[in-house]
Amino acid sequence: MNDSVSLIVRSLESIVNGIDQSSLEAAGITRVNQLSPRGSYSRRPMALVDAFHIKPEVRGAFDHYRNVSEQFYPQINATTLADAHVAGQGTVVTRNGILVEESAIEYLAHRQIPEGFRQGEMDRTFAFAHPPSSVVETPCILVKRPWYRNYGHWLVDSATILAYFAQQINADRLTIVVGSNESQIQKNIVQETINKICPGAGIIEMPDNVTWRFSDLLYITPLHRPPMIKWPPAMAKLKAAFVDSGGRINPGARLYLSRADVKTRTLANEDALKKLLDHFGFRTVFTSGMSLTEQAQLLGSAEVVMGVKGAALANLVFCQPEATAICLSPGDFIDPFFWDVAGQLGMTYAEIFGRVVTSHPVGRNDFVIEPERLEGALRALLG
Repeated sequence: MNDSVSLIVRSLESIVNGIDQSSLEAAGITRVNQLSPRGSYSRRPMALVDAFHIKPEVRGAFDHYRNVSEQFYPQINATTLADAHVAGQGTVVTRNGILVEESAIEYLAHRQIPEGFRQGEMDRTFAFAHPPSSVVETPCILVKRPWYRNYGHWLVDSATILAYFAQQINADRLTIVVGSNESQIQKNIVQETINKICPGAGIIEMPDNVTWRFSDLLYITPLHRPPMIKWPPAMAKLKAAFVDSGGRINPGARLYLSRADVKTRTLANEDALKKLLDHFGFRTVFTSGMSLTEQAQLLGSAEVVMGVKGAALANLVFCQPEATAICLSPGDFIDPFFWDVAGQLGMTYAEIFGRVVTSHPVGRNDFVIEPERLEGALRALLG
């Protein structure tokens, strides 16, 4: 395929559900396995919210999110494609030049150009930023999604695919295609995940600045669609891979996941809250550098998990339903990502928004939480 050809954006679901068999053949679709029709799941409502410091311009959006207790999701398929191209952070293009919308939904939903592409000649068309180069002949499963370098997104977007398809990966000897991480810590997490879930499987690390053609590619409809869809069956499979089914809460195990070792979105007055945390029995934990197994086991037995909104809280997927999650957030960052993780498990979930004290883009601001507001919330939740 020529890199200058305009690629048309189209939903894979619309192609698969079309009645024209020739369209499937033209796109190189050789097999479709429907994992789930369109459906829904419920999440437990937030138990407590301190919204005093939420920015006025995002308060309406937050009020909308918090009232969505039943979450609808689209059809989920496992689709095998012949001669498909992959570029950027896992964007898929069929052999007849259709850019699969689901594979780049994180970009397209915000009218952004997917990484690895450039604007085409018309609106909603794109062209490869890098000409197609390597050809991969071995059958593969694509486990590369946008933001894969983030620990939380690796867990929810990619590790869930591995967990759900572990048996097929091993039975069909599929090679796992992942992103190429510069961070050795994240590279180790990815390797550990694969070793645990699919031991012995082949791995291909794919850089973002290339376009490769795959002769036989298994592509999975995203099991997570920001901000509020995380397919429960795959989340449950991931938990089962790392936490024993008979796991129980360790009474009194209260964890505070600190981001003091991270440069963005830090709780600026964390030191001033130390006595309060000690009073309520919290142990401060830094997850950076911990293995995935260590993090899963730590949270799998926790009674209460509190932390600044960030990747470490994705480990809530490993918690017991009886546990309590408390998310501390800057007042401009209302993303309900972690409520969806905790809520679908049936956990008690609370979110406390703090006063923003820096002027960075949304999601990167430091903030403070007044001790009296935190104490009031902890007393209400924990007694």
